Amino acid sequence: MRTQPIKIILIFIFGMAANYLYAQVSLNGTVTDSLGKPLQSVSITLKKSNGILLAFAITNNTGAYKIQYNGPFIKDSLMIEANAISFKKQSLPVTGATQTTRFKLSESSTMLPNVTVKRTPLKKEGDTLNYNVASFGTKQDRTIGDVIKKLPGVEVAENGQISYGGKPINRFYIDGDNLLDGKYNIATKGIPSDMVSRVQVLENHQPINVLKDAVKSESAAMNLVLKDKARLKIIGSGDAAFGSPDVYNGTVNTMLLQKKVKFINYIKMNNIGVDLADETINHFGYDNQPPPDIVSASAGGNPDLYKKRYLFNNAALVNVNDLVNLKKEVQLRINCYYLMDRQNRSSQYSSTYFLPNDTIRYAEKQDSRITTNSLNTQFTLTANRKDYYLNNVTLLENTPNNITSALQATSNSNISQQFSGITTNISNKFNVIKKSAGGNVVGVYSFINSIRNPATLEVEPGLYAAQFNNNNPYAALIQHAAVPTFYTDNYFTFMVISPKFQQEYKVGVNYQEQQLNSLLESQQLNGNKAAVADSFHNQLDWSRLKAYVQADYTYASGPVTFHASIPVTYQDTKYRGRIINNHMTNLPVAPRLYLKYNTGKESFINLSYSYSDSWANIDQVYDGYVMTNYRNFFTNGILLNESQRNSYAATYIFKNTLKIFFFSMATTYSTNTNNTINDSRISSMVQQSKLIPFENISHSSQVYGTISKYIFSLQTTIGSKVSWSRSLSNALQNGDLLQIQNDSYSAYVNFNTKFSSWLNMSYTGSYMTYGSTPVGNTHTSNPASPKVIKWQHDLSANFVFNSNFYCRVGGENYKYHIPGTQDKSFTFVDASCTYKLNKLKTDIELSLTNLAGMDTYSTASLSANSIVESSYRIRPRMAMVKFYFRF
Repeated sequence: MRTQPIKIILIFIFGMAANYLYAQVSLNGTVTDSLGKPLQSVSITLKKSNGILLAFAITNNTGAYKIQYNGPFIKDSLMIEANAISFKKQSLPVTGATQTTRFKLSESSTMLPNVTVKRTPLKKEGDTLNYNVASFGTKQDRTIGDVIKKLPGVEVAENGQISYGGKPINRFYIDGDNLLDGKYNIATKGIPSDMVSRVQVLENHQPINVLKDAVKSESAAMNLVLKDKARLKIIGSGDAAFGSPDVYNGTVNTMLLQKKVKFINYIKMNNIGVDLADETINHFGYDNQPPPDIVSASAGGNPDLYKKRYLFNNAALVNVNDLVNLKKEVQLRINCYYLMDRQNRSSQYSSTYFLPNDTIRYAEKQDSRITTNSLNTQFTLTANRKDYYLNNVTLLENTPNNITSALQATSNSNISQQFSGITTNISNKFNVIKKSAGGNVVGVYSFINSIRNPATLEVEPGLYAAQFNNNNPYAALIQHAAVPTFYTDNYFTFMVISPKFQQEYKVGVNYQEQQLNSLLESQQLNGNKAAVADSFHNQLDWSRLKAYVQADYTYASGPVTFHASIPVTYQDTKYRGRIINNHMTNLPVAPRLYLKYNTGKESFINLSYSYSDSWANIDQVYDGYVMTNYRNFFTNGILLNESQRNSYAATYIFKNTLKIFFFSMATTYSTNTNNTINDSRISSMVQQSKLIPFENISHSSQVYGTISKYIFSLQTTIGSKVSWSRSLSNALQNGDLLQIQNDSYSAYVNFNTKFSSWLNMSYTGSYMTYGSTPVGNTHTSNPASPKVIKWQHDLSANFVFNSNFYCRVGGENYKYHIPGTQDKSFTFVDASCTYKLNKLKTDIELSLTNLAGMDTYSTASLSANSIVESSYRIRPRMAMVKFYFRF
């Protein structure tokens, strides 16, 4: 009986073994082509007869394969298949649990389905936005600046300044190199758009590598990613144009944009209203604010038009910008330009002041010539490595200016003003930042600057004989003025770095030394000169010493970033003139607080507060009168204005890069408390002004919102901006104190669309209303409505007839509603046609401007008790033939 269980167990064991042997399928073999050559990477699959996949293998470099399958084998139930690209598929039956199968495949061709590849207009990689230039550009875009203006989320001001997210960019790179620093108009106006593949916006960009983990940045930078063809050799381009009436334009430009060496060097000249001075603007500013220009010759001002409409110029610019990468992350750069410009302006001006006991009117007609010769040279040595940063910038600048102005004034008949001045600026900035072995950072900064700016204003004939020359006729009044300045700023900084909490401590001192020298002379008919009076003489010595310590703390964790800056400054100011001798000290604490909260992956809220306590500069404290132009005489008395300011701001930013959608909204509010007010005395002959003690409180508020969207299906970029601002301030005129409220509303919309391959259009429209009203009951008798309304429309259409021929038609319309007058409307129309000679690498363009024949433009502005109207001469119709070429 005991053997029965043993038998059962043995039967079970042998049964399981038999079942295992019965289920094992093992296949092997080789695959070759029709010539017997082994085929590698051929897919071998074992399938049921109904197509269900059971196992697979890949042939090795000898064409061999092996497949095993743990499952039942039933005759005629399995198939083995060999499949490879460019060969016919082959299937064979499996006839046994073990089988060797040799495949011989014959070649075949397969027609692949059509694939449409679509460009992605915008792609985000980390903190970098990549705009595809081909998606936003058109054939009519000559330079990369034409394309940048169309990018959603990016704003470009008329002077060329680029902003992203409502803030100006902090760097501009060309293939990662800072060739131009703040003078990036040179690139946007000079680099051809077809040489750039992508425009990158680098969000939260910290330009100093050693500070990337130490100092957070809320600003963006821009980088141009070049095409390969732009990096290969020197690129030569230029243009030559001539036309009627007696206009010309010429450019010769050479560029090399390789990794080792980059340069953009060119010569430009024109008299067609293109302001070459725009290409010398430094959008990043300067380390020291230049001293004030005490005197000037009134040159009629500028209208709120595009410069090409009103600028009568004759200009030439030589610009040299060279960068050499000496070794890894060490660069030597020279940026040098010489600008020669002569501009002519014609304008008419009238102003009416409604005072308690009088109404005063001024009117003048003015023709001016402004001549500038400016030489500016900057040498920069930079090492921007992960462990240290070194930057040394030496600047040399010399700028003579001359202005000749002929006026016909209501009160003083024919007047001639002659201004001549020269500014010499020498500075050196040195900055080194080093990371220690423990990860902390130390830095040293030093800036030294010396400026000289002597100027002379001569007014003929001698005016106000009763006041200045005992009622005797005389030849001229001559005003001399100069504010020579020496300034230096030096500090040491230490930073403690940790993943969530950064600390920075700064200790420094800066010193400013100035003299304000001015003298008003009268020139008699026989040529003799003499000082007018002691009250028109200034000889002021000024010095200001600031010793400061500053602590900065930054905490970043998750969605929250908080920053606090607490500077404490000991300020010592001394000034001594003919009748004043003051010495003032104070110890202001000026905290700045900032909070950022990320509400989403691409959205955040910013909140900020700042307080400042500052004193005025030398130009607001001189006690002798200065003739700033033929009818304005100013003095500031002996008081030094102190300003205490509280500022609040809130911003919300939302982006959806995938859908190319940008939205922002912000509000600001500030209060400003001054201890002085400007006491203006207005008469039918002259205006006088000086500062007197007064608790002068002003307020300002602003709210604005922007939106920008790219519509894929329509290939269209649309954008809009609305804003409101209000300020409340005080004015003292002829002893009458006014509290003035200024209000401004504006709305802006634009779109740029590609309707088809042969038509694209762009439109910009804006509406603005602004006005100024006295608050409460006043004694003024201003009968006019306190509001001016302005509409502006810009429209252009581009027609592409074929790959070599296209045309453009466009223009602007300006319309004003001016209180008490009939509405004024001004329309400008331009047209151009371009034909490409590809074999000669030349384009020929025929352009016509101001086809509507506008010859004058008028505008107006209002204050609480005055209205000012101005009229300007406009450039006439112009026809021009232009040749664009590359070499």
